[in-house]
Amino acid sequence: MVIDSWFLEPTAADPWAGEPLPHIEGRLRHALLPAGIERAADFEELLPAAMASVPFCSNLTIAEDWGPLLAAAFPSGYDQDAKLTPAQHRYLSALADRDVCWRYTQLITSWFDDIGLPADRGAIRALLTGPRPH
Repeated sequence: MVIDSWFLEPTAADPWAGEPLPHIEGRLRHALLPAGIERAADFEELLPAAMASVPFCSNLTIAEDWGPLLAAAFPSGYDQDAKLTPAQHRYLSALADRDVCWRYTQLITSWFDDIGLPADRGAIRALLTGPRPH
């Protein structure tokens, strides 16, 4: 994301180039995400940021980005009797399409378990092909 390059000298096109800022563990976007989640009224408000972060997500970044966003998408956990909202459907679909999120699934299982979602990509895709969100 663009925010990762704000403080690089010279500004690099690659957000992973350069060192992180002092006193910030990891990338700047990872440091700002908890505040954004806390301030958002609902996941629909977070959806643009969530979708923008997907191209940078991997199984190794779940604790810093897509795990907290997934938890924000399902603040009361996943209810299999309720239909996914359009925002939940869109975000889950984008994650299901991102291959690097699904390597070594033992790294992501606890996040999915906490929400009540299956930590299996095929099961997520099956859930997404169910009734469309309204």
